[in-house]
Amino acid sequence: MAKMFFFVISADSEKINMAVGFASRRKEKGDEVRFLVFGPAEKFIADHGELIENIDKVKEAIKPKACVFIAQQNKLEDKFKDHLELLPAGEYMSKSIEEGFSIITI
Repeated sequence: MAKMFFFVISADSEKINMAVGFASRRKEKGDEVRFLVFGPAEKFIADHGELIENIDKVKEAIKPKACVFIAQQNKLEDKFKDHLELLPAGEYMSKSIEEGFSIITI
């Protein structure tokens, strides 16, 4: 079983949807998956409801997260509260690396 950490920073719908789908399929296959939205991707997702809908479809499987500090800086906490768990991204990523996750940057 692989340990995959999806680090989504792209502000591109196609790339974000690809990451959501790939992470979901890998989780279904038994891989351990972590999914973090960061930086430009947070702002982009907040402005594109269809991306939030796609994330919601698989949120139980991939348990998506976003950086709390960027969300606060851009006043996105309310927009994300039912869709993405907000947490300190650096700590989450560091812990994941220590636990042997491979980082996949999209």
